[in-house]
Amino acid sequence: MKDYILTLSMYAAIKSMNYEDMAKWAADLYAKGVKAGKASVTSEEAFVASLGAVLKSTYDIGDLRAAAIIKQLAKILNGGDGHDE
Repeated sequence: MKDYILTLSMYAAIKSMNYEDMAKWAADLYAKGVKAGKASVTSEEAFVASLGAVLKSTYDIGDLRAAAIIKQLAKILNGGDGHDE
């Protein structure tokens, strides 16, 4: 996302936008971010592996808890609410 650096001229343009223009700009930025995010993940397995690594290293979460978090996330991404029934 390094292509999305906010320059001074962009800041001035955004600052002067009306509500509709700002909503369009934000929706476009979001769509570009989603597209860039999807393009950066090669597969679901790679995503799960990287998420597990981040959870374990950054937040010092153990293997069992990381697996439980990933399982709940998979439920949510597959249309569930993430709560055990």
